Amino acid sequence: MTQITQTPRPRSGLYTLHTDGGLYATPGQAGGEGAIGAVLKNSDYLPVEAVSRSIGRVDDNHVAEFRALIEGLKMAKRHGVDKIRVFTDSVLVVSIIHEEITLKSEELAKLGSEARELYRSFSDRRLSWVPREMNTEADLLAGAALPVRPSRG
Repeated sequence: MTQITQTPRPRSGLYTLHTDGGLYATPGQAGGEGAIGAVLKNSDYLPVEAVSRSIGRVDDNHVAEFRALIEGLKMAKRHGVDKIRVFTDSVLVVSIIHEEITLKSEELAKLGSEARELYRSFSDRRLSWVPREMNTEADLLAGAALPVRPSRG
């Protein structure tokens, strides 16, 4: 697990949070090993804390995406953040948090509800979709926690 951390204390200013979930699928099987990555930066765009962690077996990549968002929002709360801009490359996550769609999957609906509740606890907040190319740090953090892929020889 990779972590950068400062002593938690409320600080003024706008924080940014980038999150991403990853999945290493086993060929021929549904789901696979999941991982999350998130990086929280202060108003000077300096890293406050980051996480890169395996989350075990998951049914699909959306579970990892929601778990990354939840962990990132909890990380921001631990640091006393109240003004936040959140970025993810998951259109589904953004759509669920903004209540533009509903999910049939009970597991994803539960994760979406937990993430939405946490997100709404910030007084000044925005959640936006960004292309993967603009979410590089979180993507690399999630990827670093995935199992090593077998080499192709």
